[in-house]
Amino acid sequence: MLFNIERDEGARIVGYLVPDAYSGSPSVRITDGHKDLATLPCQEERAALVAAGRHETGRCGFTVNDKVIPDLSQQERLELYDSETNLLIYRRRPATQVIQKRIFRLETGLVPLWRLDDSLERHFQFFYKGIERHGGETATQLFLLNNSGSLYLSGRLVFKAYENYIDDSFTCVAMLRNPYKELAERLLTLKLIRKFADKFSLLGERDMMAFGPAIEFANTLESDEKVLRRAFGSMPKAVIPNLANPVTRQLAARTSDEMPTKGAVAAALGTLSSFAIVGLREGQDLFLAQFAELLGTGEGSLPATAKFGRTAEFADHLKLVPEVEVLIEQDRQVYGAVKSAVEKALQE
Repeated sequence: MLFNIERDEGARIVGYLVPDAYSGSPSVRITDGHKDLATLPCQEERAALVAAGRHETGRCGFTVNDKVIPDLSQQERLELYDSETNLLIYRRRPATQVIQKRIFRLETGLVPLWRLDDSLERHFQFFYKGIERHGGETATQLFLLNNSGSLYLSGRLVFKAYENYIDDSFTCVAMLRNPYKELAERLLTLKLIRKFADKFSLLGERDMMAFGPAIEFANTLESDEKVLRRAFGSMPKAVIPNLANPVTRQLAARTSDEMPTKGAVAAALGTLSSFAIVGLREGQDLFLAQFAELLGTGEGSLPATAKFGRTAEFADHLKLVPEVEVLIEQDRQVYGAVKSAVEKALQE
């Protein structure tokens, strides 16, 4: 999906919305932040979309004016959504009431820190969490939203696949976690994900397919050391891409299926060196304080991440399995380097 607002002149908003379907007929749902005001079909032609082979007819443009929304220029909380996917296309916010920064938080865990993200939505004009769920094209489009200086994005992306779009206007942050605990939570989550899929949609359709082998593998695991040794010793090859050094791959690879090379640790640390803040889940108070200072939201304004006792217990079992140590070797090196840097900074 592609979209953008070409101009907002107060009494007139002009933009376009290109659906995933080549011959689809998109429409925009318009709200005042509380209730629906109108649904507007996108019927204006954009010849460039036809020339680029992106849409069959190019009828993807739209104009919102006083005929569509009376007193449009007075609507300070107007919001536009794609009617089909419910994805936010545009919303108005008084410039004085939002943070004028463009933030990208790299999600490094399978279980997203959406509680943190949600606490910040009201502070930004544009807000999108879990952007990997929308696919590569839409994720790219979100980085290209150039009509606002108030934008917050978070997602579990392969960073280098998007670094050409993450220009100097973006401030990047990330919070890493002990690799054993991350692997433990990842396996426990995958073991239960199908059972609770109707209630909690942590993974999009693409990820549910990609993580299929790992889901099957996770369901064979128990906390017994012998069972774990046997399972990891005979792990199917299809499972490895889902579990091996996921953070290093996010930071050093260019595609989700590219396995890290020997120089991946150095490449990953090089990527992190461009981030404004890199913190640790095990020392999250410092990260949250630094992030709040960056945003100007005040000390103690950001919520702590939840802690689950079973994750720590399972992580302790995984530490006893030699195959696990090899599986996350590069992530352990990246985490160790970041931890040392944080500890050194605290001593200065």
